[in-house]
Amino acid sequence: MKVMIRILRGLLTAVLCAVLLVNIWMLVQQTVLKREAPEVLGYSQYIVTSGSMEPSMSPGDLILVKSQESYGLGDVVTFRDSRGETVTHRIVGGVSGQFITQGDANNTEDGELLPPERILGKLRLVLPGAGGVLMFLRSPLGILVLLVVGVLLIKLPDWIGTAKDKGRHSA
Repeated sequence: MKVMIRILRGLLTAVLCAVLLVNIWMLVQQTVLKREAPEVLGYSQYIVTSGSMEPSMSPGDLILVKSQESYGLGDVVTFRDSRGETVTHRIVGGVSGQFITQGDANNTEDGELLPPERILGKLRLVLPGAGGVLMFLRSPLGILVLLVVGVLLIKLPDWIGTAKDKGRHSA
């Protein structure tokens, strides 16, 4: 039983360290390197803020996108619109080397053509509801909570064992 607890503690420690390192790397990319969309292993993440792509993705979902050399009809892409806002819509057509996009829940196509150089990447994965959790984990409070919970989960069995040993010796 003690071996199993040690293995679980080791795995938990590794997972918490990985999450913490990824968070730190993302913060460094955003604050020091001034990257708006930090990458991990070539993937950027965005949090969905509108319902324009429902039912395939909803506000609060986390999406992972990856840059490609080319994009085509039917691809769901994340891009910067002419106002500089991040949008994720489907490519529904093309004209003169530019793309026509539209949200799945929208009745009409987007009002402007999309040049390929404004595309940030193609949708690879949707994690329903994970955007809110990620926003919290990226915050200073979230990192602090992660550290405290990690320390508690790792050290609590030791503290409980020490308390039991003290109880046995005083009896």
